[in-house]
Amino acid sequence: MEGVTTSSPTGAQERTAVSQRQHILDTALALMSQRGVDGTSMRDLAGAAGLNVASLYHYFASKRELLVAVLQERGFIEDLAASTGPAAIARDDFDGLADMLDDILRSMLEVEDFIRLMLGEVMRGEETAHAVGVELFDATQTALERWLEESEPTVCNGPGAPAVARVLRAFIVGLFFEHLAGVLGRSGDARDAFRSRSAEAAAVLRARF
Repeated sequence: MEGVTTSSPTGAQERTAVSQRQHILDTALALMSQRGVDGTSMRDLAGAAGLNVASLYHYFASKRELLVAVLQERGFIEDLAASTGPAAIARDDFDGLADMLDDILRSMLEVEDFIRLMLGEVMRGEETAHAVGVELFDATQTALERWLEESEPTVCNGPGAPAVARVLRAFIVGLFFEHLAGVLGRSGDARDAFRSRSAEAAAVLRARF
C-alpha cells in the first residue's frame, strides 16, 4: 500500500537480538548476586531468562564469556580479551594523575554490586571468577603502564612504569576495599574521599622529584 512504510525483518530481528542479550545480562547479574557464580549454572540462567539452554549458548558460549559481557555492559572494561583495561583509563582528557585515579575509583562505584559479587566468588575459589579477575588485573596493569608512559613519565623515573603501575593498582584496590568495609572515612561520601586520597597519592609520587 502506497505511503505505508514497514520495518525490515532483518532490522526487527536485530533489535530483538539486542533486547534478548540485554535481558540475559540483567538476569545473570541478578541471579549471580543471589546464588554466586558457581551456584548459577547456564541451565539455571536459561530457565530464569525464559530460554532453553541452546538459545542461551547462542548468545554466550560459556560462563566466562557471560561474566566478561556483564563487566563490559556495566562499563567496567572495554575489551578484556584485548587487554585494553578498564574503560576509565582509556580516556584521554584527565587533568593529571589525581584526576585519573579519582575517575577510576568513581567508575568502580557504578559497578559496586558486581565487584562485591566477584570478590566473594574469588575468595570462595570459584575458578571462572578467578580467571576473569586475573585477566582484569593484568589488563589494568597494562593500561596503567601505558597511561603513565604517555601522560606522567616523570613519576616513573627510577622505578619505571611497571613498578609505579603496580603501586597505583594496589592503591586503587586497597582504597576501594576500605570503601567496601565501611572504614574509608567519617564523611560517608566515598566520592569526596576518593578525590582527596587520589590527590594525596599523586602528591606523594611527585614529591620524589
